[in-house]
Amino acid sequence: MNELSFNIKTTADFFQKLLQDYNEFCKDRTSSRVALNCAMTAWHLTEWSYNEFCQQLSSQFQTLAIYQQDIKQQCSSLQIMHDLANGTKHYLLTRHKPIVKETTLDKGSFSSDFSRDFDISTLDIELNDGTKIYFEDEMEKVISFWTKYLQSTFNLTI
Repeated sequence: MNELSFNIKTTADFFQKLLQDYNEFCKDRTSSRVALNCAMTAWHLTEWSYNEFCQQLSSQFQTLAIYQQDIKQQCSSLQIMHDLANGTKHYLLTRHKPIVKETTLDKGSFSSDFSRDFDISTLDIELNDGTKIYFEDEMEKVISFWTKYLQSTFNLTI
């Protein structure tokens, strides 16, 4: 149990924080502040879940790093969250080679009430291979992954 996060004590609590951050993001899908909060929480769920359930996980994953690699293989969008979280926290990434080249806020001409068929504002991610993706799509994949993973692996009620 975490003693340094006020009333957020467990992995389930931290996942609820992610859902709250994501709900706030859904109200303003161009907020870099809220998007980065989502990314940091999504990535750090690896640490919370590993540390809370280390006895259950230790036979399969001897270290947090091995666990995190496995998680990223199951959900490639978490590699993106890893890059965003650590790039935000440390300014420069020097411990691992990121797959994210850059992020931008694309200010569109149309309201977000329109679909992406129109020039709406979006938070965009460009990967090192030139692929361009939307933050909101990657976050939806992450939310879906964590919901299923936490329920199936740790039997958490989400």
